Amino acid sequence: MSLPPDRAMLERDLAGAAFRLGEMSGRWHLVKQAWPHVCIAVTASGRASAPAAFTFRFECSGYPARPPSAQLWDCDLDVPLPASRWPGGRSLVADVFRPDWEQGRALYHPCDRITIDTHPDWRNQHPARLWRPDRGITFYLEQIHDLLHSPHYSGLRAA
Repeated sequence: MSLPPDRAMLERDLAGAAFRLGEMSGRWHLVKQAWPHVCIAVTASGRASAPAAFTFRFECSGYPARPPSAQLWDCDLDVPLPASRWPGGRSLVADVFRPDWEQGRALYHPCDRITIDTHPDWRNQHPARLWRPDRGITFYLEQIHDLLHSPHYSGLRAA
């Protein structure tokens, strides 16, 4: 039985060199897949009382033509991560990791499907951070990783 095209494209990207390089360099790792979702843990810079990584659950239907949508996720309980356990910080970190945005169902970022669908003007305002189908899920992961290693990241939101 053949896979639907969107799932086949995601599987190809998860097995591809860019994703694997990110895994080998310790930037992220695949936690689990249950189509159309994939959970990926992205490492964070060391901060007191903060986890070494945050897991994101990506909804990938329509991939890569349509951007995925990511939310912070507790894989042990298979539920959204409580807001108190979200990444905290200032500037862009605080802007992107907003539990109040869409009840935490999406990151407030131009790579995210839900966010870009509700902010069409961002296509012109943030072209460098906009979803890139040619780069796939790795592009989204790189942007999350960069935020979690920026000087604006401060650890857990509630800490």
